[in-house]
Amino acid sequence: MSTERWRAARIEEIAAAPPANEPSYWLEWTKDPGYASRWHSVREHFGIEAFGVNACEAAAGEELVVPHDESSFGGQEELYAVVRGRARFVCDGEEAELGPGGLLYVPPHVQRAGTALETP
Repeated sequence: MSTERWRAARIEEIAAAPPANEPSYWLEWTKDPGYASRWHSVREHFGIEAFGVNACEAAAGEELVVPHDESSFGGQEELYAVVRGRARFVCDGEEAELGPGGLLYVPPHVQRAGTALETP
């Protein structure tokens, strides 16, 4: 039986962990110098080892998800959840708009990107 206690946190309380906290880390994917400051390393914060989880926040027009696929990053699947505001995702050229409570599943080989449509 685990002696670890459960923990709670708010997204805005969780900072980016190295190397994602450095703007230079994101240069391969985005020209937005503020992207690193909007990234939240949820997995590292809670010490989660079974799966990856991160959060990103943005104002209207800012990037939420940098353009990428997961083929060269271990082939992981991704699930995006919109908590506040609205977002537009582009997956292999097709658009999907989501609001609060919206979920988007993306397999590893699909090129994806996301942009905030409104500022929460």
